[in-house]
Amino acid sequence: MMAQSSRFLLGFLAALAALLTVGFWARDQLPALFQASSSARLAQGLLSLGRLTALMAVCGLLLQLMLIGRLKWVEPVFGHDRLTRVHHSNALLIVTLLITHPILVTAGHALQDKVSLWVQAREFLRDWDDVPLALAGWLTLMTAATSSVAIVRRRLRYETWHATHLMLYAALGLALLHQFRVGADLTANRLFAIWWGGLYIFAGANLFLFRCGGPLRNYARWRFRVDHLERETADVASVYISGQDLSRFPIRAGQFMIVRFLAKGFWREGHPFSLSCRPNGRWLRLSIKNVGDFTARIPLLPPGTPVVIGGPYGVFTARQCQLQRVLMIAAGIGITPIRSLAEELLKSGHVITLLYGNRTRDGIVFYDEWEALQTTTGALHVVHVLSHDPTWPGETGRIDAEKIQRLAPDARDREIYLCGPPPMMTTTLAALHALGVPRGQIHYERFSLGT
Repeated sequence: MMAQSSRFLLGFLAALAALLTVGFWARDQLPALFQASSSARLAQGLLSLGRLTALMAVCGLLLQLMLIGRLKWVEPVFGHDRLTRVHHSNALLIVTLLITHPILVTAGHALQDKVSLWVQAREFLRDWDDVPLALAGWLTLMTAATSSVAIVRRRLRYETWHATHLMLYAALGLALLHQFRVGADLTANRLFAIWWGGLYIFAGANLFLFRCGGPLRNYARWRFRVDHLERETADVASVYISGQDLSRFPIRAGQFMIVRFLAKGFWREGHPFSLSCRPNGRWLRLSIKNVGDFTARIPLLPPGTPVVIGGPYGVFTARQCQLQRVLMIAAGIGITPIRSLAEELLKSGHVITLLYGNRTRDGIVFYDEWEALQTTTGALHVVHVLSHDPTWPGETGRIDAEKIQRLAPDARDREIYLCGPPPMMTTTLAALHALGVPRGQIHYERFSLGT
């Protein structure tokens, strides 16, 4: 019931913002359009549509802030993956509107003044006070959007990608100045201006309260510290985080946190990491693979380092599990949320088969822990699948439909948890659908740093 209420509330607020914005625009723009002479109607129509695209683009940007703001009344209900998909789709719409806006406005004014598009564009930049700043904001937004295109994103360091997105806040500020200074809809209608400012305030307040205030409240309450580190494999290290009264920290197995280590060389960046061990009230364990400059330095973290934590986030938890028998599929460091979740499900009496893919046996994370869990519980069966280890006596190759059907022939009657790199996720989901596994029984988390 709470989930349905939160989804309805977010949808209602987004629809209300869009409808009222269009309503204010129509009230101010349509009469002028209909009253214009036939010769001036095309120019007026282009200008009106240009203003509407700008207004809707900003509505979309403010919605983006809500989607990435890690709001406690939004994220736990929708889940990180679903919000990320909506975030990407919304970004495509925003980019389309941002491209269309200057074209329509420039064309409309050029028709009114009977000049070329080039002459009109030069006039905007030379004679309109806020247009240069608006152009800077537009270029910033387009840079951030371009950096999120999959083919570009894969070539960027996480730190570079993250920096471009932080610039979005400055771009929104420039857009706000531009609209309130030269936007005809806002300058001519005080009620619309109040409504528009209210949208900015609402989105900004939620962003600050949950994205900035939440981690600070967590630190003040639990005083997180790095307790110690342990090496899991050649490129994976586990960070054990202690704190005061940690048993009351409301994290569940399978969830992730945004973690910022307050040490030299670390404090500037917050990164998402999954819990790799069931919460036990003594420490939280994060197992981190060396995949870049930041993660390569993790083994250098000194014990006692203060840790600021945002979250927890995600719905990849045991609450999704409705069936007694469970199939877990993981690859690489995607094993981390699976590891904590498996322990949680075993504690509650579930029977689990785990298919875990890696390149070589040296890359298997938590090998000894999996062996111990199999021995002590009797309800866990782990199958390691190695793709680049010719001396491995067990399963080789990659996890595909044939292996799933052979190793878990009752997959359609199991709850399925899946986590791994994006290519593996795509192929495995396709295999599960081909085997006829109901979509409602498949729960997954895309293991990616693009959060």
